[in-house]
Amino acid sequence: MKNPKELKWSDLKTGIFFVLGLGFAAYLGIVIGKNTSVFTGVTTIKVMSKNVDGLAENNFVAASGKKIGTVSKLDFVTEKNTLYVIAQLKLRNEFAHLITKDSKASIRSLGILGDKYIDIVTGTGAPVKEGDFIKLEEEAGMAGLTSNATKTVEKLNTLLDQLNGGKGPAGRLISDEQMGADLQETVANLRKTSTELNRLSNDLSNGKGLLPKLLKDKTMADDTEQTIVNLKNAAAQTETLMKKLSDDKGSFGKLNSDPALYNNLNRTMVSLDSLLIDLKRQPGRYVRFTLF
Repeated sequence: MKNPKELKWSDLKTGIFFVLGLGFAAYLGIVIGKNTSVFTGVTTIKVMSKNVDGLAENNFVAASGKKIGTVSKLDFVTEKNTLYVIAQLKLRNEFAHLITKDSKASIRSLGILGDKYIDIVTGTGAPVKEGDFIKLEEEAGMAGLTSNATKTVEKLNTLLDQLNGGKGPAGRLISDEQMGADLQETVANLRKTSTELNRLSNDLSNGKGLLPKLLKDKTMADDTEQTIVNLKNAAAQTETLMKKLSDDKGSFGKLNSDPALYNNLNRTMVSLDSLLIDLKRQPGRYVRFTLF
């Protein structure tokens, strides 16, 4: 009678196949996790950057948002005393021809704190070949956002220090009581002016005073307009008269510009005045009556 605890060859074969099956399943899991296909070839291209911003191996590569490969390897390289990181991108051959030599890659994030991935924007050049490099455009990630936030906080602290120290108009408003009082008075005056303007607007709307009548009464407006025209005409005529008086060719112009003529006329007027006075006193000297 055989020992029931004795190991059978059939049982051993079953165990071996079971272990191999587990290994194959694990391999398939790794392959699928890398977003690659067992039955599809790949084309490897590269990008280089000073900072890969948290990009890791096995992160996926996308074109226009669609997964087309994975990041297979990250290596350091030094060029001209500068440290760079070279990322190898394995693209599935069925999509590799879509990526051109002038394509541009960028490192993006799935959400604010999500995993990093490579997003490629295709160009118009020739398709990439095995081992080609494409340009990686560096974008501000969380480190850049943190740096910008730090700078903003520093600026706010500086602004608060200036306000507390009374620097600038805003600081003086806070620390200078007199300036605050002047500003308050200015605001009060502006309110008063606004009130008066509202009152004037109401008066215009209600037809009080001359101006509303000019606005609403067409006859009065026409009369006022005609008066203005007449005044303009009178001003023009006055100006013409003044020009004639100033002209040397006229009598008034000569009197104004020729002192000798003015003096002669003045002496003539004086002599004529004396003659009239003497005529009144002694009319017989100048007038004789004869009777026939």
